[in-house]
Amino acid sequence: MTIYEELRQIINRNSCWQEEGRKFELLWNLILSSDKRSFSEYFEEEHNIKLYDAMTFKEILILCRDYNVGGRFK
Repeated sequence: MTIYEELRQIINRNSCWQEEGRKFELLWNLILSSDKRSFSEYFEEEHNIKLYDAMTFKEILILCRDYNVGGRFK
């Protein structure tokens, strides 16, 4: 199952994950929780990319895909 399918399945099964802020938490749980850094810390330390506060879930997801965060976007 791809990360996209897994996200879609979890979000569709449980309405609490459908809120924008909760989607960030779900994505973090799936790909960065073992690392313990936030998305901001990860991208700044690993790729010298500074995230801005108003980034959408889709923008973060695209960055994660482009940089294969957690090795889940092959």
